[in-house]
Amino acid sequence: MNGRSMRLPPGFRFDPDDEDLVFEYLAKKVLHRPMDFDLPELRSCNVDPWDLLGEKNKEVYFFVKKEDRERKGIETLSGYWEKSEEEEVMEAGDRSYNECIHLEGRRKTFAFYIGKRPRGTITPWIMYEFRLLSSRATRWPSSSLSQGELGKWRAVKVVVMEENEEEIEADEHASDESDGEEVVQAGD
Repeated sequence: MNGRSMRLPPGFRFDPDDEDLVFEYLAKKVLHRPMDFDLPELRSCNVDPWDLLGEKNKEVYFFVKKEDRERKGIETLSGYWEKSEEEEVMEAGDRSYNECIHLEGRRKTFAFYIGKRPRGTITPWIMYEFRLLSSRATRWPSSSLSQGELGKWRAVKVVVMEENEEEIEADEHASDESDGEEVVQAGD
């Protein structure tokens, strides 16, 4: 990815939560602030997921510039990424960048389908695309970053969900919706 490789200490695992990815790494990238290490940059997300991850990884992180036109789905050689959930708003909480800049983040979720639209077959590959926005309270001083600059970069996380992880998430979602009563079936 863009000719650079990250050198991290043995045993180090980069595993930020969504808020840290947006408000620490992406915000620092956009605001030109120093980071512990820089994530790789890709030219576009039009890449098959297995080409991003390699053989041993289950997740990968990178920066990508905003494409000229936002699309509902992203085409690749083997299939396409399609938006699978509504965009989620993320608040910066108590993080402050200076007295004029108040940020919020957005997360889009895409699922990868093999084949051509609209008859593709869903796969366990998921892509989360994160972007920054200014909150309504932001005042943009003339010497500061423009709002166009703020939305120029995206942070992206691509993961492959294992079947048991998908089942666990489905079970957790179903248990969240239950009314607390346990149903027991009698055997014959």
